[in-house]
Amino acid sequence: MDLKERLNEIHQRILDGSRTASLDLFREAQGPIQAVLRRKFRGLSEEESYDLATDAILVYATDPHRCDAAKGSLWSFLCRIAMRDAIDHIRNSRRRGELLKEVEGDVEFWTSRAKDVFRGEDAIDARQIMKLYGHRLATNEAEARLLTLLLQEEKKTEAFAHALGLDPQAPNVERIVKQAKDRMLLRLKRLRDEL
Repeated sequence: MDLKERLNEIHQRILDGSRTASLDLFREAQGPIQAVLRRKFRGLSEEESYDLATDAILVYATDPHRCDAAKGSLWSFLCRIAMRDAIDHIRNSRRRGELLKEVEGDVEFWTSRAKDVFRGEDAIDARQIMKLYGHRLATNEAEARLLTLLLQEEKKTEAFAHALGLDPQAPNVERIVKQAKDRMLLRLKRLRDEL
């Protein structure tokens, strides 16, 4: 009996309610699906092909009635799922790679600039940070103004107070400004750590 026939027999056992058929399905299909994926998609690692084969079997196992043996074999059904998921996985990996390259280029650009940079633990171009990540760092206009001042290396408490809409002469203004700056610097640090 060839693989397609064995899998169709297991499919029927699963539909009939067999408790051991799912285990038999994994034993019979896991390796062959993985081999097909590795041949078709040379860039997949052993682990990725294993995971994709497992996922295809699990998708089938959650609703075995979706596979109509009259229209095609269980083998074809499993391979279609695995290949579709492999294509999605490869596209997502490429997209991630492109995004990482883009960020890597930004970091190189930021660190190569001599003026208009924030010089804390990092050298980052202020305009680039605002353009790419301002929406994640500043939740309102006052925070956006504060972030801009930080990135431009402003030192005066009075300027930060104005940016936050505070009276520079008010009591405790220095403490409030310091807390706001500390919160923003923490957000910048978290963003840097994510990159």
